[in-house]
Amino acid sequence: MVRPSAMTSWWWLAMGELAQVVEHARHAARDLRWSEAYRLLQGIDPTELSPDDFVLFADAAWWCCRVPEEIGLRQRAFRGFVSSGRPCEAAYTAWMLSVRYGLHGEPVASSGWLRRAQRQLEHHPDCVEFGYLACSEAEAALGAGEVDRAEAHARRALVAGERFGAPNLVALALSWQGLCHLMRGEVDDGLRLLDEAMASVVSGELDAHFTGWISCFAVGMCMGVADLRRAASWAQTAWNWASSLPEATPYQGLCRVRQVEVMCLRGELAEAATEARRACEEMLLFEPHLAGEAFYVTGEILRRRGETSAAEQAFAQARELGHDPQPGLAMIRLAQGRTDAAMTALRAALADSGGLPFRRASLLAAQVQVALDADRTDLAGAACDDLDTVAEAASSEAVSALAGVTRARLRLARGHAESALALLRPAMATWRALGLECELAEARLLTGVALRTLGDEEGSALEIDAARRMFTRLGAHTDRLTPRTTVDGARPGDLSDRECEVLRLVAAGYTNRRIAAELVLSEHTVARHLSNIYPKLGVSSRTAATAFAFEHGLVRREGPDGPF
Repeated sequence: MVRPSAMTSWWWLAMGELAQVVEHARHAARDLRWSEAYRLLQGIDPTELSPDDFVLFADAAWWCCRVPEEIGLRQRAFRGFVSSGRPCEAAYTAWMLSVRYGLHGEPVASSGWLRRAQRQLEHHPDCVEFGYLACSEAEAALGAGEVDRAEAHARRALVAGERFGAPNLVALALSWQGLCHLMRGEVDDGLRLLDEAMASVVSGELDAHFTGWISCFAVGMCMGVADLRRAASWAQTAWNWASSLPEATPYQGLCRVRQVEVMCLRGELAEAATEARRACEEMLLFEPHLAGEAFYVTGEILRRRGETSAAEQAFAQARELGHDPQPGLAMIRLAQGRTDAAMTALRAALADSGGLPFRRASLLAAQVQVALDADRTDLAGAACDDLDTVAEAASSEAVSALAGVTRARLRLARGHAESALALLRPAMATWRALGLECELAEARLLTGVALRTLGDEEGSALEIDAARRMFTRLGAHTDRLTPRTTVDGARPGDLSDRECEVLRLVAAGYTNRRIAAELVLSEHTVARHLSNIYPKLGVSSRTAATAFAFEHGLVRREGPDGPF
């Protein structure tokens, strides 16, 4: 019966008809008015609710961001289905609980509920619910590195979805199949399967829950293989759908994270910073375990904007929530002159960077920068070789451009400016075509350094000036160059005499070890000087510091064997 304290409409209370209250809640849910559905069901004595009512109640609680309550309601639904002799419905409910516990970061509970779902279907394998369990088995197999077994499970799920006419299951199975292909390096095949899954999203064939689920899954996979054009297109599709929902839901936070990732890559840093903060707030409200990714993206945006302290806090929060803060945090450590800390962190991250290629490529590119700063050209060369292998397997223009720029850094460090330019020019064309402004500005900065090394001072000045304007327009403090404000003989950026000496040697191509020997200092002291120089100049890397020195006439001729 309806409790007198129920938050329902007065006319439902007057009628006191349980069936009509529940029907009204179902109607509200179909119209995506989940708050209304939740209030209606909250006003009913739980002993009067059927297992199906508890499922509806659990769905409403989830959409209202009441995740712990949703889990309790779904457990009651499971018990009701079991006692009513409805094993297929019980299996689906247990599967949903397994998914929820997995998202919570509770693998033991997730595994237990998946096993309960499997037990319900031991004598009923010929039902659509069997396909959903196969999707979870595919996920588990991928987690164990057994890609072929995972794909076999995904195929079984697809067959079940097609046989029983279940578009939600078909889209989910296609997504897992696509991921299996991506994990094997079969990028084109994998993306075609994800395209097919997304076609069902765009055509409106899926219910709201699977629409959001498949969309976020697909965008994440595209980011993972650095298909940035697809990622941007699908992230916009997902966001358009999420923002059109009539009330706040968990998927708005999830879709906002994906949208912010794309904005960060495009260099839309000011707007991305605002949206990233909102995404963190939304994800903490919905599912803290998934909020780590939102905090990592926030840290990356803040790092690029030069807000180092805030970026460190965001990376720390990401780590606390279970998301690896690398390579972003390592790049902050590099800018602080803490090269050893950066190298150690990246080594650990690379040891556990299996899966999709873009993450490993980003870690390797960072490792090259850190290794060059530490005078470890051998380590930098090995990381470049590894990155080239990743790029070849990924078949991604973005990863190929990243590999080219990274190899160019190494060649510049070894004094091979002409061959560095041969790699930078096609990379710049790729960044320009993809609309990745920050990456383009950094490549132009490297190009300016290479041209200066070859004696083309006019071309160098044009490239460095263009990079400076781009960084300023984007609001990117990282590697931003300070305008020319000094005159001959003055010390730029309030540098001390010793810091000017260190900067000149850096610009001339000296490693930290060579600088230490030249100035009779320890390498630790050289690193400390650099950690002071970078913030004074408003830069965060050796390349940008070198460009600054060129602009201010601190170097007359380059090369560790040339005069100053």
